[in-house]
Amino acid sequence: MATVPDAMIGILEDDADLRSYLENVVTNAPGLALAFSAGCLADAHRLSTGDRVDLCLVDLKLPDGNGLDFVTHIKTTTGSKCLILTVLGDRTSVLLALKSGADGYLLKDTPHELLRLNIERTLRGETPISPQAATFLLEIWRGAEVATAALGPKEEALSGREVDVLKLFSRGLTYRETADILSISPHTIGDHVKSIYRKLGVHSRSEAIFEARQIGLFSPLD
Repeated sequence: MATVPDAMIGILEDDADLRSYLENVVTNAPGLALAFSAGCLADAHRLSTGDRVDLCLVDLKLPDGNGLDFVTHIKTTTGSKCLILTVLGDRTSVLLALKSGADGYLLKDTPHELLRLNIERTLRGETPISPQAATFLLEIWRGAEVATAALGPKEEALSGREVDVLKLFSRGLTYRETADILSISPHTIGDHVKSIYRKLGVHSRSEAIFEARQIGLFSPLD
């Protein structure tokens, strides 16, 4: 009888102690094996290239960006499932994660055994959601205006230069690096960012990048 291979699990978590804890959860669970463990987006991109990854545990707040950027990347390139594990239980974070393609959303206070069970549920195609976050998912199903209000209006189109700024941000460039490439001042970059946030109804670079991709201004591979 053929042996069923272990599910390969990736971890993206910047807190070293929590990352070590998650590694233990994975390595001590029957049927699971560690594919990679990274503390930042750059390392996750590097370590997840080439090898099979069935599911990734992804934090949102990272030293070099937002975990949703990695969710978009790895689901586009490998089809890996992604289970968000974060301290952020606010409406905007939950909705953006689900819209980005996350396969589940858990808070970091999820008990050890329940975390393991939810990893297995996600691998089976289920969508585990922490109770604190489930309320927002119900709002989506009901078509509540409050659920979509967090994403803001998008009637006003971005200019070509604003799209250029977002494309460079999506590659991890800083304000200074973006300004140098576009031959404009960092102050002008700041003006563009304010305009982008206003037009897209967002409050961070990662949200702006996500929304721009959603409305087709550029693809995850641009």
